[in-house]
Formats: sequence, structure tokens, C-alpha cells
Amino acid sequence: MSLLQHEFLKVPLENALVIFNKHIVPRLTKKNKSIAISAAVAMSVVYFITELLKPPKKLRHIPYVSHLGAVWSSLVYEPVWDRAYRVHLPELTKKGHPGLFMEQGRFGWALHIANPEDAKRFFLKTDLFPKVVPQNGHKETIQGKFIGGPNMLVLNGHEWKAQRKVANPAFHRSMPVKLFGKLTQDMFKVMEGMGETIVITDLLERWTLDAIGKAGFDFDFNALTDEKNEWVQRYSQINIALRDPKFHFFPSFDTKWLSWFPQRAKVHKELDIFLSMLDDVISKKRAAIKQGVTNDALEENERDLLGLMIEAEERGEGIMDNEELKSNLCVFFLAGHDTTSSALAFAIHYLAQNPDIQQKAREEAIHILGDEPEDVLPTLEETRRMTYINQIMKETLRINGPTPRILPRVATEDTYLSNTFIPKGTWITVNMFDIQHNDNIWKDSQKFDPERFAEDGEAVREVGEGLPWLPFGNGGRQCIGMNFSLSEQRVMLSMLLRKYTWETPENSIHKERVVCFGVGIIAPQALDIKFQKRY
Repeated sequence: MSLLQHEFLKVPLENALVIFNKHIVPRLTKKNKSIAISAAVAMSVVYFITELLKPPKKLRHIPYVSHLGAVWSSLVYEPVWDRAYRVHLPELTKKGHPGLFMEQGRFGWALHIANPEDAKRFFLKTDLFPKVVPQNGHKETIQGKFIGGPNMLVLNGHEWKAQRKVANPAFHRSMPVKLFGKLTQDMFKVMEGMGETIVITDLLERWTLDAIGKAGFDFDFNALTDEKNEWVQRYSQINIALRDPKFHFFPSFDTKWLSWFPQRAKVHKELDIFLSMLDDVISKKRAAIKQGVTNDALEENERDLLGLMIEAEERGEGIMDNEELKSNLCVFFLAGHDTTSSALAFAIHYLAQNPDIQQKAREEAIHILGDEPEDVLPTLEETRRMTYINQIMKETLRINGPTPRILPRVATEDTYLSNTFIPKGTWITVNMFDIQHNDNIWKDSQKFDPERFAEDGEAVREVGEGLPWLPFGNGGRQCIGMNFSLSEQRVMLSMLLRKYTWETPENSIHKERVVCFGVGIIAPQALDIKFQKRY
């Protein structure tokens, strides 16, 4: 179904019921009256169900998407790309469309912002549009237990600012490019024993798991060299569970009706073990810092985030208790593992599909790092000179950013967006995918073109034109790990470009277009790539 304003359905059915009950039923015979009453009851049930499937009455002046269509889309695992082009974009690209629509999601009806101007106001007005506080019914779901708080992703006001004050300096101090480089060398060793065609998504998930473990809290998952160890298996189960759309759309399956899904109940137990491990890591790190056990030989930018955040107390930058630290480490997993591995996989796919762009990027990597037949670890300064590789990363995040929309926020007062009245209490999200795929905003938006982000490219817009590129959000609540993730991607891609050339195999399901899965975070499905070594 397409975007529809269903208001026209309400009046005829409601009027028909009134006329039927008031004028027709009294004139019928006793025999026919029972049939007529049954018909009236049936009409009333249809009307009641129809009303339930619509947004609240105060929001029906805004175009909205069929509730049943959204449920169906979730149950059949329809990819975000397919749904956007089937449902949203045909309407959003019509002349005069406000770039706003209502759609039913995990937490109920939410207003989707799908235009750059309103997105800018939304992100810059954090007091007017604070984060939605997770409902009690969602706290015991897999997602709720993993990222439901108390962390910077969901907190508001003073609590959010206090945590941000602790975490900001840690992210500025920690940029472990040497660690990323050494892990990339480890990945190359694994690739050498895997043959020409490799399912790169699996390898990247293991690489980023090791990266966030070591860079985040100095824990070695040993994911690259031992893919079957308990921690890799455990986190893999959690990761898959986080992306299952039926539990995303029906959270009660994850709580009240969990006994119906024994495999899901098993993942809950695995998550409890994982969270307990984080408790143990935090306690040991606190004890080590208190005893003065630090690695003085390690450069500050190579140190782990957890240690730097705990030390913030000594520097007078603020305090996080153990529960807050654990909750934020879980958020770092999403940013440093899931989204980064997905972004890298998408970039590798688009470079496989565009050999001319791949070669131009390789020439830049060689120009900066040299063309000696050996692995070279980029320095932080060298990664900052990778202009074209950076353009590739930005275009990848535009065309297939891992996060298609943000977690909902709420309007704290009556307001207007695109001259449309938005009542207080409305839940609102920014639909980054729709903004970044709208042909009225981006020329030939389905085409992968890094030149958009050149100095004179279309991404360079006048101040005041809104925010058309939003993979990390914007404003005060912009993703705190943005630079960390981008640095991670530059190191991996530059080293991969020097070491290999690659292409999509002829029999790959991704030959024509990348096939994705996931809801909150999307990723390529078993992305197979054919690699050839350069040295």
C-alpha cells in the first residue's frame, strides 16, 4: 500500500452506521430486523477495527501509512530499501508533499520527518524534542536489556549532560589507529586461508568485535583467530536477536509470551552472561586503576575508552557508576561493532561494483602509504589525508547507512513542522534513509557517486538549507563515536586497498543490488566477495 490519507474512509462508514441504525432498522420486520442488527454489528466491528488501525484522531491531518502494511512488511522481512521505494518515496517525491508522514512502529505511531529543513530544526532543538523514555513493557526485551539505559542514547537533561561530560574527553583521547591496523593485519592472515571468495560480512563482524573489545574496554574476544569461541558465539546470537523484526514489532513476544519462543529465551540467558562479563571487566578495571596498574608504554590515543572514562573522576570531569558504564559500553557495541561492520561491508560492496572508483581510492592509499609489497600501518595524521576514501565512506553512509532512522523522540509542546500542526506528546523520528534517497534532494539518489562529497560536490550546500546527510544524526546529540568509527573505517579500507583488488562473484545474490536484512540496523546478507592479492 502507498501513503494514504485515510480520513475519507471515516466519514462515509460512520454516517452509514448512523443512518442504518436510526432510519432503516426501525422500519424492518421482526424477521429481517435480526439480520439487519447482525449486519449493523458487523459494520460496527469493521468500523472499530478500522479506527484501531489509524493514528490517534489528533494526528489524522498528517498523511499516514497503512498499519497492516507496516506489520506485513515486518513479518515478511521486507528490506528497508524495498519498503522505502515501494511505499514512502513515491509519495515523498510528489510536488508539494510536506516530507512528513505517520507510520506505526515498535513503540506505536510515530511522525517521520523526511525533509532536511525539519530534520535540522529537530536535531538542534533537543529541549523541544527530547528522547522518549523507554516504557516498562520494553525494558525486559533483548533490546531493552542491551541498550535501554541508563546511557547517553536514551537519557535526557542533566543526566545525559553528566554522562556526555565523562565520555566526550575519552573519545577525544582514544583514537587507536595502530590497534585497528594490527587487527587488519590479523584479518589478512585469516583471509589467506579462506580461498578467493570470502563471505566478508562474517569476517568484518569478527574484526569489529575484536576492535570494540580491545579499544572499548581492553578485552580480547579473540574473534578473528577463533570464530567458534564462546564469546563470539554468544555475541553473535545476541546480535542476530537484536535484528529480528518480529520481536522488534511485537515486544510482548519477548516478555509476556517468551515461553512460546524457547530459542529466544536461550538468547536472554546468553545476554545475561554477557552483561555479567561486562560487570566483571568494569570491576577489574576500577581495581587496576585504583592500584595504579596502567600501561605507561601505551600511547594515550591507543588506550581503551573504559579506562579513560573511569579516570575522568580523577580529572574532575565527572563520574559514572558501574551500571552507567556497563550500559554505555553496550551502546558503544552498537556504534563500534554492528554499525561499523555494516558500513565497511557496504563500502566493500560498492567498490566491488565500481572498479574505477576502487582503483582511484587505491591510488590515494598508495600515494599516502607507499606501494612497498608489505602491510603498512597508517598513522592518525595519514588517515586524515585520505580525502577520496573519506568521500567513499560518506557516500556509502548516504546510500546505505546502517541506521535508517533514529530512535523516537517526543514533542514537549505544541509546535509546527513544514506548516503542519504537531500536537504535544507526538512521537517523532527522522527517517534518514528517505531523506538520503529522495531525488528531489539528491540527484540520481540510487547511484553510488563519491564525487557528491568533493569540495564542489552537491553535498556542499548553503547554510540554512537543512540537513540532507544524517547517518550520525546532528546537533548536541550527534553520535559520540562518529570520528572513532570513521577513523576505524579509513584504516581498514586503506590497508585493504593496498593489499587486494576485489569484485562481486558472478553467481552472487548481490550481483545486481546488495541484498540487506535487519530493522534498527541494516547490513548486507552474507556478502560474498572475490579477492585477489596484490602482494
